[in-house]
Amino acid sequence: LQSFPGLVHRQEPVEVVDGVAFINDSKATNAAAAAKALVCYDTIYWIAGGRPKEGGITGLAEYFPRIKHAYLVGEAALGFGQTLDGKVPFTISGEVKKAVGQAFAQAKKDKAEKPVVLLSPACASFDQFASFEDRGDAFKDAVEALPGKHLDPTEAPDAFRADIAGEAV
Repeated sequence: LQSFPGLVHRQEPVEVVDGVAFINDSKATNAAAAAKALVCYDTIYWIAGGRPKEGGITGLAEYFPRIKHAYLVGEAALGFGQTLDGKVPFTISGEVKKAVGQAFAQAKKDKAEKPVVLLSPACASFDQFASFEDRGDAFKDAVEALPGKHLDPTEAPDAFRADIAGEAV
């Protein structure tokens, strides 16, 4: 079990860039799926949005204290912003590539311990992408294009450690 690399687009460790870990959870196409990732980390720069689903993200309120800043994309951006207003700082980024750059810059500026940029959209991808796989690939491409020192998950395993019971370690 320890050697199982996990599934692509499901809490997939991508890289660590200048000490900031990037997690691709593009498969999280609803709030319940996003909750499984949000519970795992303490210092989250969250990329969320796409084509909204019924219920939005109101059910994720218990995880809001873990989110340092949210970067909202796609059709859901304005609605998600209304839900987060006054609870979580957020930026309407519009699209994934821009959100990656903004989240990276903020995480570096904050100098928080073990920052994680988490793509866990809580939405369908069809407003901007053909599939959740395409969205996840766009996220990974944006991470790879960032300036700085890049480490793959095997070179920085502690940056990605999360307890499966939902406690960040």
